[in-house]
Amino acid sequence: MIYTLGESLLDIIITTPDDVVVRPGGAMLNTAVSLGRNNLDVSLITELGDDDTSKMITSFLADSKVVTNYIKLYNNSNTSLALAFLDDNKKPKYTFIKNYPKTRKFEQLPEFKEEDILLFGSLYSLDKEIRNSILTIVNNAKKSKSTIIYDPNIRNAHHLQDQNLIDALMQNIRLSNIIKGSDEDFTNIFGISDTLLQISELRKINNKALIIITLGADGVIADYRGKLIKLPAVKTKVVSTIGAGDAFNAGIIFALNSLRKNNYEPEDFMVANLDNILTSGLWFASQVCNSMDNYTNSSS
Repeated sequence: MIYTLGESLLDIIITTPDDVVVRPGGAMLNTAVSLGRNNLDVSLITELGDDDTSKMITSFLADSKVVTNYIKLYNNSNTSLALAFLDDNKKPKYTFIKNYPKTRKFEQLPEFKEEDILLFGSLYSLDKEIRNSILTIVNNAKKSKSTIIYDPNIRNAHHLQDQNLIDALMQNIRLSNIIKGSDEDFTNIFGISDTLLQISELRKINNKALIIITLGADGVIADYRGKLIKLPAVKTKVVSTIGAGDAFNAGIIFALNSLRKNNYEPEDFMVANLDNILTSGLWFASQVCNSMDNYTNSSS
């Protein structure tokens, strides 16, 4: 089973006042939907209210073959919203409207197995109000030797002005088998824009993980067990970049899931098939960029 752990909300995507698109959103929801639509067993761990928005999102997830057993529904609460304003380069600027209750906790937790994959990340994974529950889930996956993928998704450096948030982020990096982020993410985290220096900084925290840094239109660079490779982006007509990184995550998970059907140790098949893993991520990302959806339809 593949698990994605993160915030879910309703995206209201605005190009002009007369051009508005509404989609269920949230980084981990986006990834889960892409995987479910590609016929992988995937479950979303998240929080929602009990309003009409929540009903729409859970129905959408079911239609996309995403398991909803681990979604916490809060009574008498509204589901969070995200206003996404697209600029001329189709990049979003967000305004969030959040409606969480004062007390938050996941009550039903998955029982992880070694063959499982857990993806988590974004500012949600650093949120002190839900941090203990998140750490419990990640540590349970770690104890079960599941593959843990972390995507920090830090859009602004000012998000890390609190030392407690920085400490939580570093802990997430240490716990993960795969660390994937954009060059912008790691520039905000480390204050340096050189990707090789970013990799060097990450290696100081976790010297064993597969490190993947997406470069937008310039493709992707990855480092693992002494192998450093860079691949170009897939050429596509960009309609919106919302969900591109989430789709990239779905692509690498899709490839990992396919490869794990073979009898290889994880380290062996990741070294031998790193090009294929990254190519799958780039392809998934390109499919999202050429539509107003936050997710892919299928791999075919």
